[in-house]
Amino acid sequence: MAESSSSSSSPVVKSDAETEELLDRMLTRLALCDDSKLETLLSKLLPLTLSSLSTNSTAVRNKVLEILSHVNKRVKYQHEIGLPFQELWKLYTAANATAIVKNFCVMYIEMAFERLNIKEKENMAPVLIANISKLPLQHQEIILRIVAKVIGECHASQIDDEVAVKYRSVNGSQDRELFAEFCLHLMLYKQSSQGGGCSPGLSIAQSNRVAGKNPLKNEELLMRKLGVLNVVDAMELSPEPVYPLYLVASADSQEAVIKKGEELLRKKAASANLDDSNLMKQLFSLFNGTTSTENVAPESKVNPASVSLKIKLMSVFCRSITAANSFPATLQCIFGCIYGSGTTSRLKQLGMEFTVWVFKHAKNDQLKLMGPVILTGVLKLLDSYSSSDSDTIARDTKTFSFQAIGLLAQRLPHLFRDKIDMAVRLFDALKTEAESLRFVIQEATISLAAAFKGAPATVLMDLEALLLNNFQAEQNEVRLCAVRWATSLFDLKHCPSRFICMLGVADSRLDI
Repeated sequence: MAESSSSSSSPVVKSDAETEELLDRMLTRLALCDDSKLETLLSKLLPLTLSSLSTNSTAVRNKVLEILSHVNKRVKYQHEIGLPFQELWKLYTAANATAIVKNFCVMYIEMAFERLNIKEKENMAPVLIANISKLPLQHQEIILRIVAKVIGECHASQIDDEVAVKYRSVNGSQDRELFAEFCLHLMLYKQSSQGGGCSPGLSIAQSNRVAGKNPLKNEELLMRKLGVLNVVDAMELSPEPVYPLYLVASADSQEAVIKKGEELLRKKAASANLDDSNLMKQLFSLFNGTTSTENVAPESKVNPASVSLKIKLMSVFCRSITAANSFPATLQCIFGCIYGSGTTSRLKQLGMEFTVWVFKHAKNDQLKLMGPVILTGVLKLLDSYSSSDSDTIARDTKTFSFQAIGLLAQRLPHLFRDKIDMAVRLFDALKTEAESLRFVIQEATISLAAAFKGAPATVLMDLEALLLNNFQAEQNEVRLCAVRWATSLFDLKHCPSRFICMLGVADSRLDI
């Protein structure tokens, strides 16, 4: 008796022939159904039809495709006909769902979601991103675009507490990370111009992931960006994962996004650890894009960030010890500022400010790799300016350049010791540069002197002549540096240096 009861309660497995016959009857019923009753019929028919794809029978699969073709024709342009979203999502997320069932199911999930009312969409969107990291990549993109659209429609101005709790309940670290990454790419996305191309900070693949088949228009994009900022804020993520998102928002082209991004950056991400290696790696990747040394497919090559975002990023790098020790990204960043395509005078200035930071804080093993290359770039940059360049940015750029030389002379003296070229350059700069720059050049020149301690005899002889010649200069900064060099490089028995000191005693300037 128990055996009989057990066998009667177990599900009856239909043969392929029986399944095909059932599907054929369903197709007939579908064809005869009025549009007014179609939604009710599809609530049962569609999940059953899609689940039948799990069979290997070609006849069954062909019958399924025939039914789906009929459904598509009937509902494609009749958006008032709803589809069974909950049942389709249950079928898609079932543990035993096969790949082919999932592939077809996700298409109808997208269609079904579009037909839900706004409140249902608002409540279901957080459900979709739970466990999203476990979905196939292509399905992730579809689901994330669905969620982003809802966020733009529902949360551009605010997010209800009830819905916020649902987003906070997405607690899988990989799910949160994936969602935050998609939000970052959305924030970087810009409406493409007539010339086409990809947004700064994104690759073609990433742009397509955000927009899908149809590029996002300005107003729609604005709503999605504001919605994303409200949702991510409500999720209460730790500062490091959201820092890049808020920073990118603060450099957006839309005033409303900039204002919201700056507010969240200040209130929610100010405590981010700027020495977190993963955070710095992400920010450098934003700044530099895909470098020429990386071998990636053309559609996966990431463009460097926009100028406005680069300026924001530089202010972050100049506060991070980790950023100063991230070779080769550090080097690529500096050269991107100085010589990169589309660079500006402001970026050159910030590049030199970062160079000073790097020369102060880079570890010796890192500095040995970067120092000589950066020094070449600094000298080339100085050569591009004339002594008459007097605007504020040019003056600041020169200031940082001379400071960088002075710092590098202290940390890597061997780069300067074997020839007097740099000494000649700095003494000449003291004579020709604007008076406002002379103090910083003087400091750099005095710092350089220590690099020549223990220099070869031939170099020291050349320096004697250089110092004797420069002590006769009109500029008091030049004479002061000549005396400082003479007293720090040579001992009391060295006649030329003693002679310079004697002349210094008679100088009209008390400091000399």
